[in-house]
Amino acid sequence: MGIAGVGARTGGCRRIQRSRIPGPQNAERRIILPVANPFSFGSPVRGDQFGDRETETRFLVRRMTGGQNVVLTSPRRYGKTSLLLRAVEEARRNHGARVGVASLLRCSSRREVAEETTRAVVDGALGWMVGTAEQISDRLRRLPRVMPTLEHEGWRFSLGPGGQEQDFLADIRRPIDLLADSARDGRPVCLVLDEFQQVAEIDEHLGGFWKTVIDDLPGVSLVFSGSRRHMMERLFVGTGAALKNAAEPMSLEVIPESDLVPFLRARMASAGRELTESAAQLIYRLVRGIPHFVQLLAAAAYDDDVELVDEAVVRSAMVQVLTRQRADLAARYEALPTNQRKLLRELSREPGRDILSARWLLRSDLAKTSAERARDALRDAELIELDGTVGWRVADPIFERWLRHGLDLDLGESIDPSSIG
Repeated sequence: MGIAGVGARTGGCRRIQRSRIPGPQNAERRIILPVANPFSFGSPVRGDQFGDRETETRFLVRRMTGGQNVVLTSPRRYGKTSLLLRAVEEARRNHGARVGVASLLRCSSRREVAEETTRAVVDGALGWMVGTAEQISDRLRRLPRVMPTLEHEGWRFSLGPGGQEQDFLADIRRPIDLLADSARDGRPVCLVLDEFQQVAEIDEHLGGFWKTVIDDLPGVSLVFSGSRRHMMERLFVGTGAALKNAAEPMSLEVIPESDLVPFLRARMASAGRELTESAAQLIYRLVRGIPHFVQLLAAAAYDDDVELVDEAVVRSAMVQVLTRQRADLAARYEALPTNQRKLLRELSREPGRDILSARWLLRSDLAKTSAERARDALRDAELIELDGTVGWRVADPIFERWLRHGLDLDLGESIDPSSIG
């Protein structure tokens, strides 16, 4: 099997497999197989597809293996979960750490938090669900209300029927205590709680409960991770925050352009294509360096099947992304009340700090109280965010571009790629 390049607009680099086919000449034929797109988005990335987060990974691994607590916050699509998984892998591989990862995103009750925490500790960190049925049953006697079932995606842990709300707090605490007990042999122990802001929605008292857990777990690292900053701040920052000073803060920002541009060019080169430096910079700028969208746009540029990816190809790729997503983006927009639509449209044209000023109210055709309510609702829905550099802006850069360029797509209009800049 070899690698060979083919002409522009014919698919770029292809893997060529030679084989013999039956016939009077026993002729040789070449089977051309497409090279997989080198860019990944939509789910956590690993290995070579993981962008440069070496400093952040090193920091997390040190805290995970040093018994220190961390609160990690970032907006969605910044690569938070990819970073956590990378750090977990390194902590396990290089330090022999016992690390459990619980995602609270789908939890809506104390019971579900207890079940997910149990799974993370028992199956993930302690590895108890390996061995004979008798061995597994013997281990689980220390968790009397837990009933494990093996499903196609792995072990699921449910709690027995009945139980008061206070009982579920004990059910959360019990597996964590087991994890703490395992630290007595000197190996690092850590529990990662991803999308931790869910506890604020489930129960206002759950934050205080986790504070008592922290106080009783010296030497065990807890990583609290969340993607809704205003809710994480309610739990960890400010007067009355239940978990104030309970963990060292870490805010995940975009990867610097100077790091991500070489990464993009190297990934494109790995598939036999050339991405010019100016085109890589344009990809970064068009989506504000947010990792998920950078990979999405780079993948679209790769799909254009040209050997040289320049700025014109990138602009064309952005038009293709907006066109493909127009139905979903339009549905997101149409589901909003009129006042929120008005504010979004103005912010897509120009971010702003004081969107309650007379100038902004005139531009958006809103009364001050209406603009304030629209701002708060859009913030809570994570559709806008407060950027420290430019002020309030549309959070999703693809949605922002669609609001700016694509509102007429459903009317049969097309987007001029040269207008993308």
